[in-house]
Amino acid sequence: MANIEKSRVAGTRPDGSKIILPETETRIRHARTGVEYISEEQARADIESLETDTTEDDICRDTTLRVLKGVDSTGGAG
Repeated sequence: MANIEKSRVAGTRPDGSKIILPETETRIRHARTGVEYISEEQARADIESLETDTTEDDICRDTTLRVLKGVDSTGGAG
């Protein structure tokens, strides 16, 4: 299950324009088995479980950034 963090305003530049962090979608999965975890806590529990051979190296975090061009934005960097 993906963890989605909505976009948000992180601050304001000296020229008054807003610094906007994009929406992110993060999926946590086991690299060898493909099992997707619901949370960091579930992945940590699998690592700490004596019943599995899962290590920290087996855990993958895939993050997707959803960036939208804003109104009156030039879309440029710097």
